[in-house]
Amino acid sequence: MENNKEALLPRLRQTPLFAAWPEDVIAPLLAQSRPLTLESGDILFAEGSSARSFYFLASGRIDLIAAAATGQEKIVEIIQPDDLFAEAVAFLGGRYPVTAQADVATTVLEIPLDLFVESLEQRPLLMRQMLARLSMRLHFLVKELRHLSVESAEQRLVSYLLDLCPMLNGPAAFELPARKAAVAARLGLAPETLSRVLTRIRKAGLIEVERRMIIVPDPPALRRWAEGH
Repeated sequence: MENNKEALLPRLRQTPLFAAWPEDVIAPLLAQSRPLTLESGDILFAEGSSARSFYFLASGRIDLIAAAATGQEKIVEIIQPDDLFAEAVAFLGGRYPVTAQADVATTVLEIPLDLFVESLEQRPLLMRQMLARLSMRLHFLVKELRHLSVESAEQRLVSYLLDLCPMLNGPAAFELPARKAAVAARLGLAPETLSRVLTRIRKAGLIEVERRMIIVPDPPALRRWAEGH
């Protein structure tokens, strides 16, 4: 990550949360933020711990992990560079609802919640924009819950692959955002199940797999295949 935090300002302004923030408002927040470097496997924050900051991912990858009642853990989201995460804790009683763990060498910008909330309280328009973002996130999580509860392994994987496709009306190529084991956990699948389904789709001629690179020659055909499962 750049040593100069100001170099991150254009990237922060590209996020939905900060896109409308004037420079004289975001500059003091950036000045009070600090970069943190994590190694693979390091815990940024633990589920249930007191929250004083939220984060912007400058480089690397972060897994958000939730503990189930059975004691098992599930990856609920894979955070990619230029994503903000944990901002919702400002409205959730001050504790992190998940654990954040670095999947690879990672750098984040730690943004103080108290100054962030103070800025929102002084500017009602910014507060409304924040609530709109959280509402959109809620709709996304409801959609994800439906996928995990009623869709087959084939449908879950195909929906995930199509969401990653840069285009849906022609051939597309993209890289999986994480290791296959992490993607499997994200979809609520065992790693061997993910491998079997990928092999089945590849043998059907609907995708090509080169390590983490996925090529989808015909996205509509892939969607039709999933609908049959």
